[in-house]
Amino acid sequence: MNEQTFTEMASRFLRASLDSWRQENHAFAVLHAGVGCEHILKALLCRHNPLLIAEKGDQSFRFHSLGHGDANGVKPLSEARTIGILEAFKTAAVFMHGRMPVDERTFRPFADSRNGVAHSAYLDDMAVRKVVETGVQVVESVRAELGLDPADFWGEYTSVFADLSQVASMPAPAGSADRPLLETLAEQLALATRERARSAISVALSTGLEAASWDQVTMSRELQGDITRTALDAAVVTALRIEGAQAGQAADKLLAEYGVLPLPAPLASHDDPDVMQWSHTAVTVKVMIASGVIAGLVDVQHRDRDMPLVAILNHLDQRGCLVSSRASGDHLWWRECPACGYAGNVYGDLNPVPCRCSEWELSCIHPDGVVDVGTVESFSCPFCGLSLSNREEVATAGIESRTEAPEEDW
Repeated sequence: MNEQTFTEMASRFLRASLDSWRQENHAFAVLHAGVGCEHILKALLCRHNPLLIAEKGDQSFRFHSLGHGDANGVKPLSEARTIGILEAFKTAAVFMHGRMPVDERTFRPFADSRNGVAHSAYLDDMAVRKVVETGVQVVESVRAELGLDPADFWGEYTSVFADLSQVASMPAPAGSADRPLLETLAEQLALATRERARSAISVALSTGLEAASWDQVTMSRELQGDITRTALDAAVVTALRIEGAQAGQAADKLLAEYGVLPLPAPLASHDDPDVMQWSHTAVTVKVMIASGVIAGLVDVQHRDRDMPLVAILNHLDQRGCLVSSRASGDHLWWRECPACGYAGNVYGDLNPVPCRCSEWELSCIHPDGVVDVGTVESFSCPFCGLSLSNREEVATAGIESRTEAPEEDW
């Protein structure tokens, strides 16, 4: 991970973003633009000092940056943790001395699209366009700051990258009609998942209510309420689990058919552009299809307003029924799911790192006084079924081990 690697990957992902826009695959255009932008921002920081991109508290990247990566006890570079896109933007803006074309408020929706991989699939066309335009604008300003040749960086898009309408009007890339696009099939599967989830959740609700009514005449009112709540909870969770599992299987099958999965194991190289792109493609497809589950649930909520769906979800959330992964003691470790926003479980070498708030503050903002849960190796959402099975996918999805942004911890 150095300036040259980051700039090469940035160019690759920005051109992939414009390829996707050209073929009307807007969700992929947003994702690839976000990844490319993050890489070029980190390239700028590496030019000043590679340590600027190391996440606070991460020693692995520091040792590698200083040339001591082979020393005993130093973790491999694949386990190094670097700062996120928003922090990279804020730090890069300092070094550009007013030449950054947008402020943090304008950039934040673009950063959110990088971390919420497929949420953009549900935005309207104008919102997606604005997100991509913001990313391209930032990337171009940093490219100029680094003095990179525009023709080398943008390739065939050198004269049109700033105008997405011109990009969309370009003829389709050669050979694109030989096989259905992965992006197109992923979007079709996401829509099919949404339809199936909507039907399954509606049936689950009606069945749960029906089951709860059995023998109610022999029960007290309080017992009736408890049984109804339990029956509905179980029915909805079962429907979500089944639909989530089917969505995950569909994503894995599609990715395998297109040669994206399985990723090399062990990963050939942390800096391998092919591995990086395969990982981002895998995560995008998985999140896009899994997000169809929550979209179907939202459809039920809007269509069947008499069904107690909101009450069920609130009850499950408040009790933390679905959050089940553990590190040490009785603390539950989770991170926001990039597909549905619920609390997904994280697994790995989870060793909690306590904060130091008590040294100078009366109150602590960190859950259970913990700032970092250790090395997250996999992620599983009990709500929509999204499963990320390795560190590359976890990192690509923007799932952090820390409980707060690094600058807020110390």
